[in-house]
Amino acid sequence: MLQAIEAEISPDGQVTLLEPVHLAQRSRAVVTILAPIDETAPKRGSSATLLSVLDSPEFASAKPGDPDRMEREITANRALAEEA
Repeated sequence: MLQAIEAEISPDGQVTLLEPVHLAQRSRAVVTILAPIDETAPKRGSSATLLSVLDSPEFASAKPGDPDRMEREITANRALAEEA
C-alpha cells in the first residue's frame, strides 16, 4: 500500500517526519525533494490540529465570508494564472 507522509529534510540530510507513521514491517520509501521551506510561512499542523480548530467554539461562531467577494477573488486569480 502506498502512503504519503510529509517530512522536512535538513541540509545535512536529516529527515524529520511531520506526522506519526505506523508500519507493520520494515518498508522501503521514495523521497521527493520539493521546493525549499519558506521559514516565514505559518507552520503546518497535523490533521488532529486541523480537527481541533474545526471543533473550536471560535470556528463555530465565526461569520461566513462574503460569497460575492470570494467569487471575484477567484475570478481575478484565475485570470492572473492564465496570463502567466
